[in-house]
Amino acid sequence: MKKQIILPALLAFGMALCVYAQSEADYQGWMKDIAATSGKARKAVASKSGADAAESAQHLEGIYKQVGEFFAKRGGADDAVQIAKKGEAAAHDLAAAGSANDADKMASSMQAINGTCGACHMAHRDGQPGAFKIK
Repeated sequence: MKKQIILPALLAFGMALCVYAQSEADYQGWMKDIAATSGKARKAVASKSGADAAESAQHLEGIYKQVGEFFAKRGGADDAVQIAKKGEAAAHDLAAAGSANDADKMASSMQAINGTCGACHMAHRDGQPGAFKIK
């Protein structure tokens, strides 16, 4: 009787660990993607290339949405969820500004995106380059 209860419980626990590990790996990929895409967006904003800024911003908007969902599922990080939402909104604004080729709005939206990175890293990143962990 105990085997019938313990085995399914262990299997469920193992599956939960796999899902958690996958989410952690996804998160690391999103952070690298945000860094690379933000760099492209910054270059587009600096060169006043609205179309390129809009393209990068649309991609960033999707990543920020995933990051927000990640922290919402993780629990206990409401501030990170709000920061991700701010990033998502700023990316949306950048996409709109890029489509309109509004250089001033592109610059202010890019500044808002940049602000989300530092705020979240201060609160939720631990470790050294190459070995960062989520707090």
